[in-house]
Amino acid sequence: MPQVTIIIPLFNHERYIPDALRSLLSQSHPPDRIIVIDDGSSDRSLDAARSVPDSRITLLSQQNAGAHNTLNRGLSLAADADFIGILNSDDLYEPARIESCLRALDQNPSAAVAATRLRMIDESGVLLPPSDPRVRWLTSVWRARPPSLPAWLGIANFTKTTSNLFGRASYFRAHAFRPYRYVHDYFFALTAVLDAQLLLIDEELLRYRAHTSNTIKSGPPEKLPLEVLRMHIDLLRAFSPVLAADPDTRERLADYFRSLSLNYADFRFEPFLHLAASQFAHLSDSQTESLCQSLDPAQFPELLAAKSHALREDLAQAASDHFLECVASSRWLALGRLLGLSPSFITDSPTAQSRLAALKKACSSSPWYRVGRRLGFIYSDPWE
Repeated sequence: MPQVTIIIPLFNHERYIPDALRSLLSQSHPPDRIIVIDDGSSDRSLDAARSVPDSRITLLSQQNAGAHNTLNRGLSLAADADFIGILNSDDLYEPARIESCLRALDQNPSAAVAATRLRMIDESGVLLPPSDPRVRWLTSVWRARPPSLPAWLGIANFTKTTSNLFGRASYFRAHAFRPYRYVHDYFFALTAVLDAQLLLIDEELLRYRAHTSNTIKSGPPEKLPLEVLRMHIDLLRAFSPVLAADPDTRERLADYFRSLSLNYADFRFEPFLHLAASQFAHLSDSQTESLCQSLDPAQFPELLAAKSHALREDLAQAASDHFLECVASSRWLALGRLLGLSPSFITDSPTAQSRLAALKKACSSSPWYRVGRRLGFIYSDPWE
Protein backbone atom coordinates (compact mmCIF):
# COMPACT_ATOMS: atom_id res chain seq x y z
CA MET A 1 0.00 0.00 0.00
CA PRO A 2 1.29 3.50 -0.79
CA GLN A 3 2.41 5.58 2.18
CA VAL A 4 0.33 8.76 2.55
CA THR A 5 1.48 11.72 4.65
CA ILE A 6 -0.60 14.82 5.30
CA ILE A 7 1.18 18.05 6.29
CA ILE A 8 -0.70 20.59 8.41
CA PRO A 9 0.85 24.06 8.80
CA LEU A 10 -0.72 25.36 12.03
CA PHE A 11 -0.95 29.03 12.96
CA ASN A 12 -3.39 30.56 15.46
CA HIS A 13 -6.16 28.10 14.67
CA GLU A 14 -6.86 26.79 18.15
CA ARG A 15 -10.56 26.76 17.29
CA TYR A 16 -10.23 24.80 14.06
CA ILE A 17 -7.32 22.34 14.33
CA PRO A 18 -9.21 19.58 16.22
CA ASP A 19 -11.83 19.34 13.46
CA ALA A 20 -9.11 19.40 10.79
CA LEU A 21 -7.40 16.43 12.44
CA ARG A 22 -10.65 14.53 12.92
CA SER A 23 -11.45 15.00 9.22
CA LEU A 24 -8.20 13.15 8.44
CA LEU A 25 -8.65 10.37 10.96
CA SER A 26 -12.14 9.64 9.62
CA GLN A 27 -11.00 9.22 6.00
CA SER A 28 -12.15 6.12 4.10
CA HIS A 29 -8.42 5.72 3.33
CA PRO A 30 -6.73 7.23 6.41
CA PRO A 31 -3.24 8.72 6.12
CA ASP A 32 -0.29 6.78 7.46
CA ARG A 33 1.20 9.88 9.03
CA ILE A 34 0.04 13.41 9.89
CA ILE A 35 2.74 16.04 10.45
CA VAL A 36 1.47 19.11 12.31
CA ILE A 37 3.92 22.02 12.51
CA ASP A 38 2.91 24.92 14.70
CA ASP A 39 4.41 28.06 13.15
CA GLY A 40 4.83 30.16 16.30
CA SER A 41 1.15 30.48 17.21
CA SER A 42 0.29 33.00 19.91
CA ASP A 43 -2.83 31.12 21.02
CA ARG A 44 -3.24 27.56 22.36
CA SER A 45 -3.17 25.90 18.94
CA LEU A 46 -0.63 23.28 19.94
CA ASP A 47 -2.63 22.28 23.03
CA ALA A 48 -5.75 22.06 20.87
CA ALA A 49 -3.92 19.72 18.48
CA ARG A 50 -2.87 17.53 21.42
CA SER A 51 -6.54 17.12 22.33
CA VAL A 52 -6.86 14.71 19.38
CA PRO A 53 -4.44 11.93 20.37
CA ASP A 54 -3.39 9.42 17.71
CA SER A 55 -0.11 7.59 17.11
CA ARG A 56 -0.07 8.74 13.48
CA ILE A 57 0.11 12.41 14.47
CA THR A 58 3.51 14.08 14.86
CA LEU A 59 3.38 17.48 16.60
CA LEU A 60 6.21 19.97 16.13
CA SER A 61 6.64 23.65 16.88
CA GLN A 62 8.92 26.40 15.62
CA GLN A 63 9.39 30.15 15.69
CA ASN A 64 7.22 31.87 13.13
CA ALA A 65 8.77 31.32 9.70
CA GLY A 66 5.82 31.70 7.33
CA ALA A 67 3.61 29.16 5.57
CA HIS A 68 6.05 28.33 2.77
CA ASN A 69 8.90 27.51 5.19
CA THR A 70 6.55 25.47 7.34
CA LEU A 71 5.35 23.47 4.35
CA ASN A 72 8.88 22.89 3.10
CA ARG A 73 9.92 21.65 6.53
CA GLY A 74 7.00 19.25 6.43
CA LEU A 75 8.09 17.99 3.01
CA SER A 76 11.59 17.32 4.33
CA LEU A 77 10.11 15.29 7.21
CA ALA A 78 7.94 13.19 4.90
CA ALA A 79 10.89 11.27 3.48
CA ASP A 80 9.14 7.89 3.53
CA ALA A 81 5.92 9.09 1.88
CA ASP A 82 4.77 8.01 -1.56
CA PHE A 83 1.96 10.59 -1.60
CA ILE A 84 1.67 13.92 0.17
CA GLY A 85 -1.35 16.05 0.87
CA ILE A 86 -1.65 19.44 2.52
CA LEU A 87 -4.41 20.51 4.88
CA ASN A 88 -4.40 24.03 6.26
CA SER A 89 -5.37 23.97 9.91
CA ASP A 90 -8.71 25.72 9.32
CA ASP A 91 -9.92 23.51 6.44
CA LEU A 92 -11.46 20.04 6.30
CA TYR A 93 -11.12 16.97 4.10
CA GLU A 94 -14.33 15.31 2.95
CA PRO A 95 -14.35 11.62 4.06
CA ALA A 96 -13.43 10.18 0.64
CA ARG A 97 -10.84 12.76 -0.41
CA ILE A 98 -7.66 10.72 0.04
CA GLU A 99 -9.21 7.59 -1.44
CA SER A 100 -10.53 9.50 -4.48
CA CYS A 101 -7.22 11.28 -5.11
CA LEU A 102 -5.24 8.05 -4.86
CA ARG A 103 -7.59 6.28 -7.25
CA ALA A 104 -7.51 9.12 -9.78
CA LEU A 105 -3.70 9.33 -9.74
CA ASP A 106 -3.44 5.55 -10.05
CA GLN A 107 -5.67 5.70 -13.13
CA ASN A 108 -3.64 8.60 -14.56
CA PRO A 109 0.03 7.68 -14.01
CA SER A 110 1.27 10.61 -16.11
CA ALA A 111 -0.19 13.10 -13.61
CA ALA A 112 1.60 14.06 -10.41
CA VAL A 113 -0.83 16.35 -8.58
CA ALA A 114 -4.58 16.16 -8.02
CA ALA A 115 -6.97 18.98 -7.12
CA THR A 116 -10.72 18.84 -6.62
CA ARG A 117 -13.78 21.01 -6.41
CA LEU A 118 -14.48 22.44 -2.98
CA ARG A 119 -17.24 23.77 -0.79
CA MET A 120 -17.00 26.87 1.38
CA ILE A 121 -17.85 26.91 5.07
CA ASP A 122 -18.09 29.67 7.65
CA GLU A 123 -16.26 30.04 10.97
CA SER A 124 -18.63 27.52 12.58
CA GLY A 125 -18.20 24.93 9.82
CA VAL A 126 -21.62 25.57 8.28
CA LEU A 127 -21.83 25.46 4.49
CA LEU A 128 -22.17 28.94 3.02
CA PRO A 129 -25.39 29.36 1.00
CA PRO A 130 -25.31 29.70 -2.80
CA SER A 131 -26.31 33.35 -2.40
CA ASP A 132 -23.15 34.21 -0.46
CA PRO A 133 -20.90 36.44 -2.64
CA ARG A 134 -17.88 34.20 -2.02
CA VAL A 135 -19.78 31.13 -3.16
CA ARG A 136 -21.15 32.98 -6.18
CA TRP A 137 -17.59 33.96 -7.12
CA LEU A 138 -16.34 30.38 -6.81
CA THR A 139 -19.31 29.06 -8.79
CA SER A 140 -18.64 31.60 -11.52
CA VAL A 141 -14.98 30.58 -11.71
CA TRP A 142 -15.90 26.94 -12.24
CA ARG A 143 -18.61 27.78 -14.78
CA ALA A 144 -16.11 29.89 -16.70
CA ARG A 145 -13.86 26.87 -17.26
CA PRO A 146 -12.30 27.07 -20.76
CA PRO A 147 -10.95 23.98 -22.58
CA SER A 148 -7.40 24.55 -21.35
CA LEU A 149 -6.23 24.46 -17.73
CA PRO A 150 -3.57 27.17 -18.31
CA ALA A 151 -6.24 29.53 -19.67
CA TRP A 152 -8.45 28.70 -16.69
CA LEU A 153 -5.71 29.62 -14.23
CA GLY A 154 -5.43 32.88 -16.16
CA ILE A 155 -9.04 33.57 -15.18
CA ALA A 156 -8.56 32.69 -11.51
CA ASN A 157 -6.79 30.25 -9.24
CA PHE A 158 -9.54 27.64 -9.33
CA THR A 159 -7.57 25.36 -6.96
CA LYS A 160 -8.03 28.13 -4.36
CA THR A 161 -5.72 26.89 -1.58
CA THR A 162 -2.75 24.67 -0.68
CA SER A 163 -5.30 22.41 1.06
CA ASN A 164 -6.39 21.43 -2.45
CA LEU A 165 -2.99 19.98 -3.39
CA PHE A 166 -2.47 16.22 -3.15
CA GLY A 167 0.02 14.23 -5.16
CA ARG A 168 3.12 12.18 -5.64
CA ALA A 169 5.74 12.94 -3.02
CA SER A 170 8.50 13.04 -5.66
CA TYR A 171 6.84 16.03 -7.37
CA PHE A 172 6.37 17.91 -4.11
CA ARG A 173 10.00 17.36 -3.13
CA ALA A 174 11.18 18.63 -6.51
CA HIS A 175 9.02 21.77 -6.29
CA ALA A 176 9.58 23.46 -2.96
CA PHE A 177 7.13 26.20 -2.07
CA ARG A 178 8.27 29.69 -2.97
CA PRO A 179 8.76 32.43 -0.35
CA TYR A 180 5.44 34.17 -0.93
CA ARG A 181 2.95 35.25 1.69
CA TYR A 182 -0.17 35.01 -0.47
CA VAL A 183 0.41 33.04 -3.67
CA HIS A 184 2.70 30.07 -2.92
CA ASP A 185 -0.29 27.79 -3.64
CA TYR A 186 -1.00 29.56 -6.94
CA PHE A 187 2.62 29.24 -8.11
CA PHE A 188 2.67 25.53 -7.26
CA ALA A 189 -0.62 24.86 -9.07
CA LEU A 190 0.48 26.91 -12.06
CA THR A 191 3.79 25.06 -12.26
CA ALA A 192 1.95 21.72 -12.21
CA VAL A 193 -0.37 22.90 -14.99
CA LEU A 194 2.49 24.18 -17.16
CA ASP A 195 4.28 20.86 -16.57
CA ALA A 196 1.06 19.09 -17.68
CA GLN A 197 1.03 17.35 -14.29
CA LEU A 198 -2.25 18.58 -12.74
CA LEU A 199 -5.25 16.25 -12.65
CA LEU A 200 -8.63 17.76 -11.85
CA ILE A 201 -11.23 15.67 -10.00
CA ASP A 202 -14.74 17.01 -10.54
CA GLU A 203 -15.98 16.21 -7.02
CA GLU A 204 -16.39 18.42 -3.95
CA LEU A 205 -13.81 16.79 -1.68
CA LEU A 206 -12.56 19.75 0.35
CA ARG A 207 -14.19 22.24 2.69
CA TYR A 208 -12.51 25.65 2.59
CA ARG A 209 -13.18 27.83 5.61
CA ALA A 210 -13.84 31.51 5.01
CA HIS A 211 -13.24 33.74 8.04
CA THR A 212 -11.93 37.16 8.92
CA SER A 213 -8.33 36.02 9.54
CA ASN A 214 -7.73 34.35 6.15
CA THR A 215 -4.19 35.29 5.08
CA ILE A 216 -5.36 36.73 1.75
CA LYS A 217 -7.17 39.48 3.66
CA SER A 218 -4.15 40.70 5.62
CA GLY A 219 -1.71 43.48 4.78
CA PRO A 220 -1.97 46.74 2.80
CA PRO A 221 -3.93 46.62 -0.49
CA GLU A 222 -0.89 46.90 -2.76
CA LYS A 223 0.93 43.92 -1.22
CA LEU A 224 -1.02 41.25 -3.08
CA PRO A 225 -0.73 42.80 -6.59
CA LEU A 226 3.00 43.36 -6.02
CA GLU A 227 3.48 39.75 -4.97
CA VAL A 228 1.49 38.53 -7.97
CA LEU A 229 3.75 40.68 -10.16
CA ARG A 230 6.84 39.13 -8.54
CA MET A 231 5.35 35.65 -8.95
CA HIS A 232 5.00 36.07 -12.71
CA ILE A 233 8.56 37.29 -13.08
CA ASP A 234 9.67 34.23 -11.12
CA LEU A 235 7.50 32.08 -13.35
CA LEU A 236 9.25 33.27 -16.51
CA ARG A 237 12.64 32.84 -14.87
CA ALA A 238 11.78 29.30 -13.79
CA PHE A 239 10.51 28.18 -17.18
CA SER A 240 13.04 30.04 -19.31
CA PRO A 241 15.42 27.04 -19.58
CA VAL A 242 12.76 24.77 -21.10
CA LEU A 243 10.91 27.16 -23.39
CA ALA A 244 13.40 26.97 -26.25
CA ALA A 245 13.28 23.19 -26.42
CA ASP A 246 9.65 22.48 -25.55
CA PRO A 247 6.96 23.92 -27.86
CA ASP A 248 4.17 22.34 -25.79
CA THR A 249 5.28 24.23 -22.68
CA ARG A 250 5.56 27.42 -24.75
CA GLU A 251 2.00 26.99 -25.94
CA ARG A 252 0.69 26.32 -22.44
CA LEU A 253 2.50 29.38 -21.08
CA ALA A 254 1.25 31.55 -23.96
CA ASP A 255 -2.28 30.25 -23.40
CA TYR A 256 -2.01 31.21 -19.75
CA PHE A 257 -0.70 34.71 -20.41
CA ARG A 258 -3.31 35.39 -23.10
CA SER A 259 -6.03 34.67 -20.57
CA LEU A 260 -4.19 36.30 -17.66
CA SER A 261 -3.80 39.68 -19.37
CA LEU A 262 -7.58 39.98 -19.71
CA ASN A 263 -8.84 38.32 -16.57
CA TYR A 264 -6.90 37.75 -13.37
CA ALA A 265 -8.08 40.29 -10.81
CA ASP A 266 -4.81 40.73 -8.92
CA PHE A 267 -2.48 40.82 -11.94
CA ARG A 268 -1.64 44.34 -13.12
CA PHE A 269 -0.51 44.13 -16.73
CA GLU A 270 0.71 47.73 -17.02
CA PRO A 271 3.49 47.56 -14.39
CA PHE A 272 4.41 44.11 -15.72
CA LEU A 273 4.95 45.67 -19.17
CA HIS A 274 7.01 48.45 -17.59
CA LEU A 275 9.30 45.96 -15.86
CA ALA A 276 9.65 43.88 -19.02
CA ALA A 277 10.42 46.96 -21.12
CA SER A 278 13.02 48.16 -18.63
CA GLN A 279 15.01 44.96 -19.22
CA PHE A 280 15.35 45.79 -22.93
CA ALA A 281 15.96 49.52 -22.55
CA HIS A 282 19.73 49.17 -22.41
CA LEU A 283 19.99 47.23 -25.69
CA SER A 284 21.37 48.97 -28.77
CA ASP A 285 19.72 48.58 -32.18
CA SER A 286 22.33 46.05 -33.25
CA GLN A 287 21.93 44.05 -30.04
CA THR A 288 18.15 44.04 -30.44
CA GLU A 289 18.46 42.87 -34.04
CA SER A 290 20.92 40.17 -33.04
CA LEU A 291 18.62 39.00 -30.26
CA CYS A 292 15.67 38.63 -32.62
CA GLN A 293 17.74 36.96 -35.35
CA SER A 294 18.95 34.39 -32.83
CA LEU A 295 15.53 32.72 -32.97
CA ASP A 296 15.76 29.75 -35.33
CA PRO A 297 12.50 29.00 -37.21
CA ALA A 298 13.39 25.30 -37.06
CA GLN A 299 13.33 25.53 -33.27
CA PHE A 300 10.46 28.03 -33.11
CA PRO A 301 7.95 27.00 -35.81
CA GLU A 302 5.59 29.60 -34.34
CA LEU A 303 7.56 32.17 -36.38
CA LEU A 304 6.18 30.66 -39.59
CA ALA A 305 2.74 29.59 -38.37
CA ALA A 306 -0.41 31.50 -39.23
CA LYS A 307 -1.70 32.94 -35.96
CA SER A 308 -4.81 34.79 -37.17
CA HIS A 309 -7.41 32.59 -35.47
CA ALA A 310 -8.31 35.23 -32.90
CA LEU A 311 -8.72 37.88 -35.59
CA ARG A 312 -10.90 35.57 -37.71
CA GLU A 313 -13.05 34.84 -34.65
CA ASP A 314 -13.47 38.56 -33.88
CA LEU A 315 -14.37 39.38 -37.48
CA ALA A 316 -16.81 36.48 -37.69
CA GLN A 317 -18.44 37.52 -34.41
CA ALA A 318 -18.84 41.10 -35.64
CA ALA A 319 -20.33 39.90 -38.94
CA SER A 320 -22.75 37.55 -37.15
CA ASP A 321 -23.86 40.24 -34.72
CA HIS A 322 -24.45 42.75 -37.51
CA PHE A 323 -26.37 40.21 -39.59
CA LEU A 324 -28.64 39.24 -36.70
CA GLU A 325 -29.39 42.92 -36.08
CA CYS A 326 -30.45 43.21 -39.72
CA VAL A 327 -32.59 40.07 -39.39
CA ALA A 328 -34.35 41.51 -36.34
CA SER A 329 -35.26 44.71 -38.23
CA SER A 330 -36.26 43.10 -41.58
CA ARG A 331 -40.01 43.27 -42.31
CA TRP A 332 -39.57 40.77 -45.16
CA LEU A 333 -38.11 38.15 -42.83
CA ALA A 334 -40.73 38.96 -40.18
CA LEU A 335 -43.44 38.27 -42.78
CA GLY A 336 -41.69 35.07 -43.72
CA ARG A 337 -41.70 33.97 -40.09
CA LEU A 338 -45.46 34.50 -39.91
CA LEU A 339 -45.88 32.40 -43.05
CA GLY A 340 -43.38 29.80 -41.90
CA LEU A 341 -41.09 30.58 -44.84
CA SER A 342 -38.12 32.39 -43.24
CA PRO A 343 -34.99 30.33 -42.47
CA SER A 344 -33.99 29.63 -38.88
CA PHE A 345 -31.04 31.66 -37.68
CA ILE A 346 -30.70 29.80 -34.37
CA THR A 347 -27.44 27.86 -34.10
CA ASP A 348 -25.53 26.22 -31.27
CA SER A 349 -22.20 26.20 -33.10
CA PRO A 350 -19.34 26.55 -30.61
CA THR A 351 -17.28 29.21 -32.42
CA ALA A 352 -18.06 32.49 -34.15
CA GLN A 353 -16.67 31.18 -37.45
CA SER A 354 -18.85 28.07 -37.36
CA ARG A 355 -21.89 30.16 -36.42
CA LEU A 356 -21.24 32.48 -39.34
CA ALA A 357 -20.90 29.48 -41.67
CA ALA A 358 -24.24 28.13 -40.37
CA LEU A 359 -25.90 31.50 -41.05
CA LYS A 360 -24.52 31.57 -44.60
CA LYS A 361 -25.84 28.06 -45.22
CA ALA A 362 -29.28 28.95 -43.86
CA CYS A 363 -29.46 31.98 -46.16
CA SER A 364 -28.22 30.21 -49.31
CA SER A 365 -30.69 27.34 -48.84
CA SER A 366 -33.76 29.53 -48.22
CA PRO A 367 -35.91 30.50 -51.27
CA TRP A 368 -37.67 33.18 -49.21
CA TYR A 369 -34.35 34.79 -48.28
CA ARG A 370 -33.06 34.67 -51.88
CA VAL A 371 -36.29 36.26 -53.23
CA GLY A 372 -36.00 39.03 -50.65
CA ARG A 373 -32.46 39.72 -51.77
CA ARG A 374 -33.46 39.94 -55.44
CA LEU A 375 -36.39 42.25 -54.67
CA GLY A 376 -34.18 44.52 -52.55
CA PHE A 377 -36.06 43.82 -49.33
CA ILE A 378 -32.86 42.48 -47.77
CA TYR A 379 -29.68 44.47 -48.06
CA SER A 380 -26.28 42.94 -48.80
CA ASP A 381 -25.02 40.31 -46.41
CA PRO A 382 -22.39 41.56 -43.92
CA TRP A 383 -19.91 38.90 -45.01
CA GLU A 384 -19.81 40.07 -48.63
